[in-house]
Order: sequence, then C-alpha cells, then structure tokens
Amino acid sequence: MRFLLIIIVSVLFAPRLNAFNLETHALITLDAKERSVLAKANLELAQRFGFDRLEPKRVFDNQNSFICFSTDPNTVVHRDAYIDARDAWLSTPGSNPRANVFGRCPTLFEQLSMPPLFTGLLPPASSNAETGPTGWLRLEGWLMRGAIREDDFESGAYDNPNLIPDQDPWVDEFRSLNHFYDPIVDNTGIGPFRNIGQRSTTWALGIADEDNWANVQLPDVARCNHFSYADARKLMFLALTYKRNLLVNYPEDARLRMNMWASMFKSLGHIVHLLQDTASPQHVRGEGHSRLCNGSLYQDLPEQPEATRTFENFTNYRVTVPFDEELDRAGIKKTYSFANLCDDNKWRDMFRTAGQARPTDTIPWTSGNTYPIPQFSVQRKFFTTRTEDAAINARRGLADYVNRGFFTEGAFIRNNGVLNPNFPSPPPLVDAAYTPGTSSTDFIPGLGNVENQTMLWQVPDAIAPNYPDRGLDNGKAPIVSRSLWTTVIYDLEGPPIEIQSLGGNLTLKNYVQIADMTAPRAVAYTAGFFNFFFRGKLTVDPIQQRVFAVMNQGEPHTMDADGYPIRTSNGQIFGFEKIRLRVRNSTDPITESGTNTVVPQTVGAGKLVAVARY
Repeated sequence: MRFLLIIIVSVLFAPRLNAFNLETHALITLDAKERSVLAKANLELAQRFGFDRLEPKRVFDNQNSFICFSTDPNTVVHRDAYIDARDAWLSTPGSNPRANVFGRCPTLFEQLSMPPLFTGLLPPASSNAETGPTGWLRLEGWLMRGAIREDDFESGAYDNPNLIPDQDPWVDEFRSLNHFYDPIVDNTGIGPFRNIGQRSTTWALGIADEDNWANVQLPDVARCNHFSYADARKLMFLALTYKRNLLVNYPEDARLRMNMWASMFKSLGHIVHLLQDTASPQHVRGEGHSRLCNGSLYQDLPEQPEATRTFENFTNYRVTVPFDEELDRAGIKKTYSFANLCDDNKWRDMFRTAGQARPTDTIPWTSGNTYPIPQFSVQRKFFTTRTEDAAINARRGLADYVNRGFFTEGAFIRNNGVLNPNFPSPPPLVDAAYTPGTSSTDFIPGLGNVENQTMLWQVPDAIAPNYPDRGLDNGKAPIVSRSLWTTVIYDLEGPPIEIQSLGGNLTLKNYVQIADMTAPRAVAYTAGFFNFFFRGKLTVDPIQQRVFAVMNQGEPHTMDADGYPIRTSNGQIFGFEKIRLRVRNSTDPITESGTNTVVPQTVGAGKLVAVARY
C-alpha cells in the first residue's frame, strides 16, 4: 500500500485590491477638473454660466441665505450652505423652497481630506495666492467635497468622534454598500446572490435599479441618493432659472441659487466618485474590502482582513506622504491618515519593513497624464458599454477595462491554475499569453518577504490600445506575480515528488503597476464625464432688425437697497417685458471613443427659459 505525506513548504494567498481612499478620490477629481471644460483657463464656460462674476476663492458664497441642517431650532444662518433635497422638492413652480429640503454646511472632515492648498492649514506665506485662504470653498473644492462625502458611513460608525461629517438628514446609511458594479453579471456582484445594495451605476445616475436600467432615463422617485445625476441636472436648471413669484423674495432667490450651484457641483463630485470606484478591481468584481476600528462594517458583513485592504491604503499612502511632506516644509505637524486610526501606524511600519514605502516619483498619474479623454453620447457608457459591445475586450467603459484586466483574491488563480468561472479575464497563469518577468524577493502583506516572479500580460484597452502605460515591457504589464514555492510530496515507497505551484499573488510592486494603469484612466474618464455634463450649448442671435428688446428709459423708476431697478408706478422690477431673438442648438456632435461613431446632440421637447445677463 502506498502512503503519501503532503508537506507545503510555503503557502501563499493573494491579497485583495481595494477602492481608492478619500484623499485619492479628491486628488483624482482635482486633476480631472483641470483636464476638462471646467479648467480655470476655460473662460468660455465660465462666462456662459456667469461664474466669471463670482469670487473664485469663495465661489458660491450665498451671503447668509440658508440655515444649515441642525437639530437646534436656533441655528444661525451660514454663508456657505448647500441643499440636500428630496425628489419632490420644488416640483411646483414658485413653491416654498424650504419644503422637502435641508440646508447643510461644509465640514472640517471634508476640508482635511483635500490636498494641502485647499485645507487652509498652510500659512499665508506658503499658500498659493490663487487658491486663497478658503480653498475648500473654491469650485474645485465643491467637486472634491462630493467625491469625499460619497463614502459616508452611518453617523455612529466613525473611528474618530472628534472628526466626523454631519449626518444625512434623510437616510443615515452606509453609502458604500451601493458602490459596486460587475459588468459581467450586470449587478453589484457582492453578497450571496451578488446583489447587495444598488448597482453603483444606478445609484450614481438616480434611475430605477431594473433589468433594463441601461435604457431607463427617468429619475427614480424613491431614490435614497439625493446627489445623483438626476439631481445634478435638476439643480443646474434651477440654479440658472429659479425664482418665486413674489417680488419681495428676489434677493433671497438670488442667494438660494448660489446654494443650488454649490449642491450641483457637490453632486457631480458624488457621481464621479462612483465612476472612479470602477477603477478598483474589487468594485467591479463584488469583493468587500473595508474595515472600521469599532466593529463590523454592516450587521452581518464581516470586517475584511489586513491583506484585503492593501491596495487602498498603499495607494493612499502614495498620495498623502507628499501632502505631509508639504506640511512639514511649512512647519506643520503631519495631519493625513492614509488608512484608519487603528491601522495607520501598523501600515506605516509594514511599508518601512518592506523597504517599499512609495515609489520615488510618487504619483505619476496626476501631473502629465496624457491618457485620451473618453467621449460618449450616454452617461451610462462611461461606466460600461456592455449593451452595445458583446465581446468583453471590445467594451469601452471604465468598469469594463478594469473588470477584464486585473485580478482580485476572490477571482484569483486557485487549484493549480483553474480559472474562476465568474471572470473569463485575465486568463490563468498557465496561459501562453503571459510572459515571465524578473524574479525578486517582494513583500507580501501578511506574509513578509517572499520570492516571486512577475508575470506580464497585455491588458486589453478598447479606447487607447497602444497607450504607453508606465512599467510596460513590450506592451505587457506586470499585473501579477507567481510564487516560487514548491509543494513537496513525500512518497513513503519512493523518492519525493516536487510540484511547482501554479498559484499567484499580488505584491506591492503589482499594486503600484495596477494603480499606475487604473488611476490615469480614472482621471481621464472623470474629465470626460464633466465634459459630457456641460456639453449643451445654445446660441442666441438677434432678429434681422438687430434688436433684442426695447424699453422706455424715460419711465419713472428708482433703485432699491439691493441694486435692483424698481418701477415707481407699481413697485415691480423695471426692465424688459418682451424680447425677440433667434435661438439655435450649437452643441457639438460627440464622436464616441473606441468606435468613432458620430452622434449629433439634438434637442428634444422641453421648455425654453431665458436668463438675462446685463
């Protein structure tokens, strides 16, 4: 009888990848803003929306127009409130603007998660004069605020009770349960039935989470996310046009429109956070990855082990260490926590032990990013084009690229190279498409230093197939490593048998490579989404007589304390009562990325509202 004694000389497991952390989301959003039509140098858009008349260092200063959310009925009015409204808000023209709406204030929590120039921490001598002392209230500050706050936990779940965001006045919940979308199964991919929470796509767009969600455009009236795409569109219309029917309210109406602008840009930040999440392999493969220091994440969902959180913390470490260095130069104590309170020092020690604290050229995907900015004719396509493109490698959304291109622990190589059937790509390490790379001793979170061999594979990119990503070797990227350990089978009736493991793992070097490929695309897709949102343009021309309107300047009128011209006869606004003009849609057609399909931007049925600027 033959007996086998199996001894595993070294057992490796694969650490999981995580989404981006708050500071990383803020930095991606900031850089995307400057690559988009919202860039400071783009005066055309600023003039079109009237932003050039606002104070850029405190752009939506509403001059005491709204009360911030508080349980204290005596809360004083605040200058910089934004609105958090239910879908029914202002459904009736001229209705009470305070019905179904809360005013909310910026918080220190958001401020300290932004890059140093926007926190107010740097002394005036060290600050960028253009950013000013209230950088967190600039236009880009409102975008970053939304990108930061989209990761809100329930109010009682924060590790540091002295620094937490304000509570959601409508639904206090873990927003991150709605941050997953697997384009293979067309669902969240998380949980026993792969459907916990809403798809991140439907949560972001504010539409019903139905089987035919790709074709649904109407807002979901029961949605819990009040900073969705549907809300942003409504807020932009109201920020341009809102007024009540009573003359006495016009100063407050003007200030309320500032609240609406602030909330609209904050909503855009929430939306692009969800788009950026699809640049994380775990978010497009339905794998949990969070941990709270004070208990489990959410009822029966367990906190994830240390290795699971490696990518998020390591990537955020790469972002925040330069932030701390900038503060150090100004004589300010380190402020940023790249992990969480109970993990931060542990991870700092881990990186020091590994000797791989961060690459010397810290974040190459923010400055100098040349990945082409995608263009799509439907907002949903920035996430996925599974409806249009049947072949996985032909799909052009950010979730599509990351889902097929990178590994996570749950979809890793197991059982001698057998592929996880839920994810047909990347292929198992035995596939001939891989090229063996260099061998080295690398740090594996949870295991220490282990000898590995990198495995190179060409990640399919349907937008820019020849983009020169960092770290490529003949077009292939070291997305994974193969462990150089051996399973030794001792045969008691014969010589030992050695079997080379076909398993894989992810090292800090792999994490660097993955972030250096997914983050530049997150920046570009975010910029593309901003461009899509602000794409509409109408051109106003005078009639043949070259006159828009005529008014009798001799009619008796005066100026009130707020600077408005008032008719002496009836106390109403003195101005044009009729105008004649020609309006045409001058929105440029969209040439879709990856297919070069030209899609005209037509105007459908709707209501035309004139906004006079003089």
